[in-house]
Amino acid sequence: MSDAFATSFGVLNYSGMLFNKGNIRAPLCSIIGGRAKNTNHVEFVVGQSYTTGGGSQPAISENASLTAPDATKVDRSQMTNVTQIFQETVGISYGKESNMGTLSGVNIAGQQAAPINELDFQVAAKMQKIQRDIEYTYINGVYNKATSDSEVNKTRGLVNAISTNVIPMDRKPLSFWDVAEMMKLIYEANAPTTGLCVWCDATTLYQLNGNAQENGLTVTPASIDKNGIQLTSVITPLGEVFLRLGECLPTGTALLLDLDAISPVYQPVPGKGNFFLEPLAKVGAGQKYQIFGQTGLDHGPEWYHGMFTNISTEFKAPVGRKIVAVGPVGVIDTANSIVEIILDKTTVEPSDTNKVAVKSVVYNIAPASAPTLSYLWQVRAKTGTVWTDLTDSYTGYNTAELTIKAADAEKHYRCKVTSTGSVVDVKYSEECTVNAASTD
Repeated sequence: MSDAFATSFGVLNYSGMLFNKGNIRAPLCSIIGGRAKNTNHVEFVVGQSYTTGGGSQPAISENASLTAPDATKVDRSQMTNVTQIFQETVGISYGKESNMGTLSGVNIAGQQAAPINELDFQVAAKMQKIQRDIEYTYINGVYNKATSDSEVNKTRGLVNAISTNVIPMDRKPLSFWDVAEMMKLIYEANAPTTGLCVWCDATTLYQLNGNAQENGLTVTPASIDKNGIQLTSVITPLGEVFLRLGECLPTGTALLLDLDAISPVYQPVPGKGNFFLEPLAKVGAGQKYQIFGQTGLDHGPEWYHGMFTNISTEFKAPVGRKIVAVGPVGVIDTANSIVEIILDKTTVEPSDTNKVAVKSVVYNIAPASAPTLSYLWQVRAKTGTVWTDLTDSYTGYNTAELTIKAADAEKHYRCKVTSTGSVVDVKYSEECTVNAASTD
């Protein structure tokens, strides 16, 4: 592709204020900018991980204690990411630089060209593009570590980093109970649950605010400032969670981020710095410059974060609140919805004859007539993994009662209840854990 220099007739001069029609928002870059790190190596360390016991009661007799047990060890593994190159060039002809007084369009006496300096404008515009590219990469970057000088290094973004805590939404709107469920997953993954922030698009942000209204929650505006970015917040059973309108997110995707665990990593060039402007070799009556920089994302331990996928992209306006009379006093309640799905047991022995069933469906307001309920049982291998729908190989997988298989020891089950008719809602039950297989 040949060079495209800014020339007198190629880039015309106009008077008037300048307005950018493109999207240059980069809130993630801004909010983590104060935590920047430097490296002199294309591959950098995100951290190390290790796992210790989850808690058990020792059974050691006095006689047994006279002989020390065999030594054991705790292994560690290292997590890394890479920086990648961001590079842009600009070219200005001498004719253009010396012709900034010639105006096109409407000319009124006393006005001058905006911008005054073509090079400054072109460089500023390219830097806006680079910042937006970095924002996109920090969110969506697909990891690749180069093995030769002709191969490309690509940094791993948040969407591709998060694998432990993932909740598929099956095209349902995101609610605060879904956020609370994700906070529970993060808690069960032994990660911090303080300072978490929902990073979402405008539709999901609207939906969360509407859901807060329906559930009597209060979204506190601008409750915290992180590096100049204002965050709203709401209180959940596991603590305060912040909300932020993000950018560059894949359609139907939202993130629950521990922002304190995320940092940009820069790889400066000695003597030049990072994202610097320098002139290139002159071949004629003009100046050509390059902007060069290298950066990657330190996303921290991926299990510190969560991701919602396949969220509904249509905004469902909240149902207005109404007064429900209770005795002589009026109390405010929300429109009919399911509050809780209760199972008849939360643990069950692995057996082809044992069963778990939906014991009751609790509504916030007693329905005037019985709604129609449908059931879909789901299973996952362990806490923190993704739920999957059961098939007809499980007896009663689409009824209120499910037969557990003996081969499903240590798995987890829950029931998805869809209500139609007098109450329109979808809710998941509490979990039922299958005990370990007997060793007798």
